[in-house]
Amino acid sequence: LDLTSLAADGADGHRGHRSVRMVLAATPSGEIKSLGLDPDGLCLTLLRATGSETAGFGQLDASLQKDVWRVAQELLLSSATFPKPSEDAPPDVFQRFVAWSRDFPGEFFEHDKQRHFLVKLSGLFSGRVVLVRRSAMERMTLARYFPLSWTRMQPLWGSASTGHFQVRAAGVVEGSHVRANECPYSPLHGMSLSAGGFASDQRARSSNKKTKHSGYTVLTEMQWVRDPTANIENWYITDIEKIVQEAWQLNPHGPPAMLLNGEIHVAVGQNPKVGSSIRQTQHTQLCQGSFKSWPVLQIPASSAFICDGESAGQCAVPLLAPGVEVQKAALASFGAGSVLEVVDVGPEGTKPELCGTMLRLRSQQPALHGLLRFLIRLRLRLLERLGNAEVLDFLVLCMADEAGFVVIFAPIPQLLKLQEGHADLVPWANPLTGESSETAGIEESRLDFGKGVGHFLVLKPELKAQLLANGEETVKKIWAFNRVPGARAIIDEFIAEEVVFTG
Repeated sequence: LDLTSLAADGADGHRGHRSVRMVLAATPSGEIKSLGLDPDGLCLTLLRATGSETAGFGQLDASLQKDVWRVAQELLLSSATFPKPSEDAPPDVFQRFVAWSRDFPGEFFEHDKQRHFLVKLSGLFSGRVVLVRRSAMERMTLARYFPLSWTRMQPLWGSASTGHFQVRAAGVVEGSHVRANECPYSPLHGMSLSAGGFASDQRARSSNKKTKHSGYTVLTEMQWVRDPTANIENWYITDIEKIVQEAWQLNPHGPPAMLLNGEIHVAVGQNPKVGSSIRQTQHTQLCQGSFKSWPVLQIPASSAFICDGESAGQCAVPLLAPGVEVQKAALASFGAGSVLEVVDVGPEGTKPELCGTMLRLRSQQPALHGLLRFLIRLRLRLLERLGNAEVLDFLVLCMADEAGFVVIFAPIPQLLKLQEGHADLVPWANPLTGESSETAGIEESRLDFGKGVGHFLVLKPELKAQLLANGEETVKKIWAFNRVPGARAIIDEFIAEEVVFTG
């Protein structure tokens, strides 16, 4: 057996790695010593544990990572020479450039494109700036990722007290880097970071099988700034199109019978401000799951509209509350077989005006101009009528369904924290209703990517007891607590304006 070849390539999938582990586990230490190898050596220990060549820093365990960092720092400090400017001298331009790149990644140095490239190249040529290649940094972290690329169909809008403003224009090419979430609270929890600001490409693999050379282009290795406006914040700017585009690319297309072995469905969403701990960098959340995974998303609708015309036979079956009749409408711009449903979310028997509001839009292809335009314009209408982004926020999710895809759109209030302390441990208030989590009798009051469907990180024993006693009822109470007075009427009015009824 050629263990080196099996460890490097993995043969058929991971079968080669398993073969390496089994062979090494069954080989006596005496035989290993007879080959001139140390049975307890680091390299052989890693090979025995993983069956594969060590490709990156993240494959080492925590204690070994610390040892590597310590030794690397000692070697660098013992061999590196640093300039020693006088105490009165201000930082030179290269020091300022490095500090700027760290504090404002993806932006031109001091907002000057020409100066950015001049200082960067001058620093590299003079040796005052040391570049650590992107491919090298990727091997030093657990944050492995794969890239997605898509072209924005609709402008991305922000909202302030002075009015709406355009954040990203239609037609620009966007990038998404999908990676694992290091603080997971959902099954197979990942996240996708905006990557449009830097030059990015796929690894170029050599056609020569003997050399097996791969690498990035020079611009990608240098983290070359391409579009500084792509670096946008995560709060107050709900990027509906990013959510939908990523869900469309990450999910298999077609009925469940067509799923390949190992394929799963993925739900994508963006945390509203109340559930987002990172403000400066736009990112979406993703986890394993489909529309059928979460009962709260399947609550019967109080009004529903189905696509009329040639694709009417392709429509998903609407989920209706008793006595609700389906209306036919021209929803062709939403995609074939589209269904639009408005849902009142709250405990059983709650009056509609005391419920949260969820818009449920089902389509075979959600990443369409008409569907995106409808949702983005609805968000702007709600912001215009009910207040700016400091008053109103949105929970938007997109996931696969047996008949296509489902987009969840829900207006929610910007909750107010009533006490100092950890966000998971203090009470919150809905300033639009005057209700607090204490008066509502709920130990958790925030809606976000996880809590909106029933995934909770529990720090309070009282919350754990409440969820175990009646988890579904608690989730519905949280939705009702996050109601926005007047939102349902505005949504109904908007649908009446935008949708052409045919019967």
